[in-house]
Amino acid sequence: MLYFHVRIAKKSGTRWAFAFNLSKEQVLEEIVMPLSRWQPFMCGDSPIEPPDVDYIRINETVESSSEIIRKTRWRRIVSKIFPRFAETKWEGYTDEWYITHAGKDVTRDFIRDIDLSKKALRPFVKAELVFIVHGRDHKPVKELKVMLSDFGLNPIVLHEQPSGSRTIVEKLEKYSDVGYAFVILTPDDVGCLDVRVSKSLKSVVETLQNLVEAYTVIKRKKPLKKARDELSRAISLFKTRARQNVVLEFGYFMGLLGRDRVCCLYKGDVELPSDMQGIVYISFKESVEECRDKIIKELKAAGYEIKL
Repeated sequence: MLYFHVRIAKKSGTRWAFAFNLSKEQVLEEIVMPLSRWQPFMCGDSPIEPPDVDYIRINETVESSSEIIRKTRWRRIVSKIFPRFAETKWEGYTDEWYITHAGKDVTRDFIRDIDLSKKALRPFVKAELVFIVHGRDHKPVKELKVMLSDFGLNPIVLHEQPSGSRTIVEKLEKYSDVGYAFVILTPDDVGCLDVRVSKSLKSVVETLQNLVEAYTVIKRKKPLKKARDELSRAISLFKTRARQNVVLEFGYFMGLLGRDRVCCLYKGDVELPSDMQGIVYISFKESVEECRDKIIKELKAAGYEIKL
């Protein structure tokens, strides 16, 4: 049987927090997962706030903490009886120190994806606050706000917050201390690849010129059909997409909260941003209510307790 022991160095209050004789599952569920979600957790008998974590060490042993202490104390006795053979590493340290330094250091195996150095710079976020990024279509925003409020959460919409003489970026930074973000992509703008459209529009113009010439000489339907086809082809190159500020805020929250705490709700066949893989995308046609169950599922996966 393997035993896992955890030592956390804190920035304030009592310097150290320890937890001993945990299983791998306990380390993941009780410490690693809450820390990765930036939520409070317990390390042994000590309550821990993520911003207060200086560093964390996890070690693996084949012996329990009591067995490690027993052997350590025996070595201390031997060192006192036979000073010539005394080992300095058995002097001046607590039992907790020996337990959390025995065996193998497996910290990276558990928290390789948690960057404490970056997250600790942020103030402790209010997990019940959920940010909503949106474009010109306000109907899905209102629907999502009502839904989140029904779940017992507090939705934050940027334009509804006081500005206080701040710029848009400063305002976004002030109100982004949230635990989760929803990004609503609605077909507010259109866009396309410039080269392809330029070529297509050139073809349309040439076809229309030929059509005028053909009608000048004799009325024929073939040039008219060709003109319609070329025009339809050019129009098909234009894709509906969200406003650029929405895409910018999308990336901002993805970097701030992590991909697992951002959910994108998109309407119809709106073009999705490229290079944003690993994000949860949920589609709806007319109403956000269509994806209510999926939204609940994602919030629960992020550790939220939903009031229904």
